[in-house]
Amino acid sequence: MGWPKLERRKAAIVARRDLRDAVSELRLIAAMVALTLAIPIASASGVRALAAFGGGTAVVNRLSLVGAFFVVFIPASFSLVLALESFVGERERTTLEVLLSTPLREAEIYAGKVAAVLAVSLSLCYGGLLVYCLITFPGLGYFPLGILVALALSTICQVAAMVAGAVIISINARTMRAANVMASFIILPMSVVLQIEAALILVGRAEFLWGFALLMAVAAVVFLRMGFNGFSREALLARDAGLRQPWRRALTAVRRSFDQRPSLLRLVWARRVPMVIATAGLPAGAFAGYLAGSTNVIPASVVKPVLTSLVRSTDTGNAVEEALAIFSHNVLAFILVAALAILTAGLSGFLLTFAPGFILGFVAALSSWAFALSGIVPNGLVEIPAAIIAGGLAIQIGATAIHMDARGGWTARVLGAVADYVRALRWLVPALAVASVLEVFLG
Repeated sequence: MGWPKLERRKAAIVARRDLRDAVSELRLIAAMVALTLAIPIASASGVRALAAFGGGTAVVNRLSLVGAFFVVFIPASFSLVLALESFVGERERTTLEVLLSTPLREAEIYAGKVAAVLAVSLSLCYGGLLVYCLITFPGLGYFPLGILVALALSTICQVAAMVAGAVIISINARTMRAANVMASFIILPMSVVLQIEAALILVGRAEFLWGFALLMAVAAVVFLRMGFNGFSREALLARDAGLRQPWRRALTAVRRSFDQRPSLLRLVWARRVPMVIATAGLPAGAFAGYLAGSTNVIPASVVKPVLTSLVRSTDTGNAVEEALAIFSHNVLAFILVAALAILTAGLSGFLLTFAPGFILGFVAALSSWAFALSGIVPNGLVEIPAAIIAGGLAIQIGATAIHMDARGGWTARVLGAVADYVRALRWLVPALAVASVLEVFLG
């Protein structure tokens, strides 16, 4: 499904309405002023004081970048609060029905809500960054233009991803308290993302931040498209129906998801597109690993200890214990891939084949392809097809999770994809047991 049609003029009406509500409360205005002025001025004053009273040049330069990240991050987190309130707040104020009764299209209402939150959030982020730069860098002899531009771009993508995800939660939540609880599904992944961004800023390489911004842009597009495709005023108005016996309804949904699932061969054929993607992960990883090893982008001294620790962790001296260790490691990997499929939009399934391929290619770059391939024969003849099937089904789970339909049924679709994966484990787990025995006794 493509992007829905909308009239920007009508979406702007909804955006202006929400902006008026945002600036009508004194507490929100005070918070905005503090985020835009007080925190950047305090951070910049700390950097200037360190530069004036004995801080080393390298330390001051690095601290100035950390301060820039800090003054951008806090307003970005403020966007989560505004986005969570966008629809569920209207419900609690009993103004939602009035908004949905207007002749505006669903896409115009949704786009207006998102645009209003983005306008406030990005104004706070860039206002704070501008104040910080005007105080910090004059006379410092250091101005990292490339890093600051990359930080500004990644902020747009990061805020857009957070806002789009939070608006989806606001659409599906019945109360603000429920929305705050569900927001943990955004806060936890974004906390990891923010730590990665902070590490990249400390490295001081603008190209890494550009790559980070590209990944965040993809996430933002995925979330925005989910919101557009899944927003329906009929479903939103009917959200209060069926509140009784939630646990019984949940158990019924789980039981139905396991009914009439196809056999393994039919399942593989029905999911042939994600299976092809998972299969492509192995040669893609091998190619990337070979390039990384041959060009020394990743030094061999970094990877060799990892490979050595992996070998030692399975080399117990007892063949049975070694087979059990390999088997348990592979089963745990398959379980984690499925558990992370929803949060990673299926990327964990691709990594299930990409990561072994990367290690294979890296070893081949350090030695030879014959030596690298000899390490996966004959167990790889069983283990690799099992990884491809598991990876393809995990990719299907992720694809189902990011696909929303205005007619609803998201939970049933995701549960069905998870049920396919769980039922496939009946064949995949024995295959992993056979692969571990082959690796120990014939490898």
